[in-house]
Amino acid sequence: MKRTILLITGAIIIIAACAIFTITGGPETVIVNPEFDNTNVDYISLHKIERTDTATILYADVYHLPNYWIYLSSSGKLRDSKGKTYKLLDCKGFELDKEVYMPASGSMSLVLYFEPVDKTEKVVDYIDMDENNEVITDIKLYNVKHNEPVRCLLKGEVIDRPQSSRMALLKQGEDFRAAKVTCIPIHDGKFEYMLYANFEEAYQLIFYDEIMKSSWRPVDFIAESGTCRFILHNGGIHGGSNEWEKNSVHGGKYTETYLAIIDSLRKEMEPFEKELDAKLSKLYEEKKYYTPEANNLIEQAEKASDNDPKRTALWERFYKMENVGTSKTQETKDLENELAQIYRTMYVDKLTEYAKEHADITGYTFLVENIRSAMGHNHDQLDVTSLFAVFHDTYEKKYPNHPYTSLIKNHMQANAVAIGNPCPDITAEDNEGNEVNVSELIKGKVALIHLWASWCGTCRRHGKEMIPIYETYKDKGFTVVGIAREQTKESMLNALDKDNYPWINLLELNDKNGIWTKFGVGNAGGGEFLVDAQGNFLAVGTSPEEIE
Repeated sequence: MKRTILLITGAIIIIAACAIFTITGGPETVIVNPEFDNTNVDYISLHKIERTDTATILYADVYHLPNYWIYLSSSGKLRDSKGKTYKLLDCKGFELDKEVYMPASGSMSLVLYFEPVDKTEKVVDYIDMDENNEVITDIKLYNVKHNEPVRCLLKGEVIDRPQSSRMALLKQGEDFRAAKVTCIPIHDGKFEYMLYANFEEAYQLIFYDEIMKSSWRPVDFIAESGTCRFILHNGGIHGGSNEWEKNSVHGGKYTETYLAIIDSLRKEMEPFEKELDAKLSKLYEEKKYYTPEANNLIEQAEKASDNDPKRTALWERFYKMENVGTSKTQETKDLENELAQIYRTMYVDKLTEYAKEHADITGYTFLVENIRSAMGHNHDQLDVTSLFAVFHDTYEKKYPNHPYTSLIKNHMQANAVAIGNPCPDITAEDNEGNEVNVSELIKGKVALIHLWASWCGTCRRHGKEMIPIYETYKDKGFTVVGIAREQTKESMLNALDKDNYPWINLLELNDKNGIWTKFGVGNAGGGEFLVDAQGNFLAVGTSPEEIE
């Protein structure tokens, strides 16, 4: 009888334990397409994890351009939530501690064997122990159960692109250097991915090999429940056939409407664009596109070697001319203004009219695109105030919780970034993950808000140039707050170890607080913003010399 009770009790305990593991999502022995939180590694993608008594096994693909090399260290490791580390035991399919050149496909498959992770652990970080401290954080050791209302199956066929082995998936308008980018592998000319989302909104697919060459054409679509099918051809950006116009994308009602309208307007604009582009190209060939001073800076910079500090200084002088509008000849400006006017009347105005008449996700997407354009390179040609009015009148109340709504409100704050106006109230994480209110840190002081990123060389150089200025004035009512725009905390910490900024530095992870958008530098690595003791802007986008 006693033994029977013990057996029943033991069975109840086992059932309860299994129920707990089922509810919490772990542990599981095989995890397919494991999800993670953040990464600063763009050359490795995990597609399966196995957990055994003797090893934690990661199945992965590595990527680079054909004939470029990748290096993986034998001192790589896994790190659990308690900080315990697990050594790399073996690797199959890839030679460690060596520059391994990629084949024509641009990808290789490998298997990494680590010491067995504690069975109670539900997340680990992967760390490749090289000098860049590259990591994939919070890899889920369980198959995530999704309850997002939008489930969009992406199914694609890739034609005549042997150099392309994966796609990058991100939201439309996001900066891949800071956002969380999903990697979708291409196998035998096909790809498939289930996109889970909380809202219907615009996304982009980009061939990763084009990103690595810093020139790409995105494939736009709107995520909505159902299947979105892609047939994608070689875009001809980096040689090869140019059959981009043969691309086809078919999805739900929002995607179909969005793409049909865009295609119609592009065809209407095409003859005007070709005519003006030809005139601008002729000016460029005749060295009449830029002013003589700007042309001289370009020629000197291109002659200098990559490691010559004069090269960077020359390009910065050129970019400064670009920013203040003195780099181009009047003839160039006139042609560009003519093109901008055509763009506005034949494209922007019509999309805005559609957004006014159709208060749905397609219309909202067009409105967001126009606002983003108005806040960017077309700021002088587009009336962003009228676009904000459409937002207030048509969309703000209908979609109060949609990501577009918070994005537009961030752009509205950026529109007020000017000398004499209040600095936006922002928060960012400290090293422990706590949210810090920047206004509390700078209250009553003249402060420089230094937006930077580990991948932005100019931002980091400006930061180092600020150190002596900070040391001179830090006891006289001046302070600096740095905020790093990163994909992982490790990227920021690694840069700080090298640059040794003496002031507090906070973290903007994956643009989650929209800080760069609020300051009007969404497409940049960073910028400098000087604020007075009352919290108003003294200077915007200024240099360390001007700050002093």
